[in-house]
Amino acid sequence: MTTILCLEFASERRSAAVARDGVVLAESHVLAGRATSAPNLIQDALRSAGLSAADVNHLALGIGPGSYTGIRRSIATMQGWHLARGTPISPVNSFLTLAALAAQHTPAPVILATDAQRGEWAVVEAQHGDLTNELRLVSRVELDAWIAAGRPVVSPDAHLTGATRLFPTAAQAALLAFGTPAIPPEGLAAVYLREASFVKAPPPRILPDEPS
Repeated sequence: MTTILCLEFASERRSAAVARDGVVLAESHVLAGRATSAPNLIQDALRSAGLSAADVNHLALGIGPGSYTGIRRSIATMQGWHLARGTPISPVNSFLTLAALAAQHTPAPVILATDAQRGEWAVVEAQHGDLTNELRLVSRVELDAWIAAGRPVVSPDAHLTGATRLFPTAAQAALLAFGTPAIPPEGLAAVYLREASFVKAPPPRILPDEPS
């Protein structure tokens, strides 16, 4: 018997869910920002499912793309759980979760989109719950042109006019996690939309003492 506890913090809708052997038992969620309490959501979901932390034998979480702050918070929470109990963890792509939810609304191909900041949007096409091409970045102008042309776009972002608003949920991610292998907790990482480009600061210069 596999009992999964899942967190999905990649969007404004933060959620926790409990599923057992492919059936969702409970989900708790909140629309919130940085003050969202992962432990409170977990306790609410476990309480609603009539379970305790000791009943959980597998963990899952959405790793984005999406809110970097939210994803990092959920990763830290699950890594802490693993450290305390040794419970295996499975990462779930948040766009794959969104694709599965979109497929419940329409069998047609859709474009999944989320705000990538810097004037760009992360997009991928999906159909029947699967991602059908690679994640890429496009401009808002290009995305608006697709919407104006009638292409269906699904996004968790409220400020994308003309798109259908859907959030990736912990309940759906938990169901996907039943077929997702566990990975070492230190390997958990958010889906990065851009390559890191850090410029290393030069070493400090030691100035000679001024003559007195």
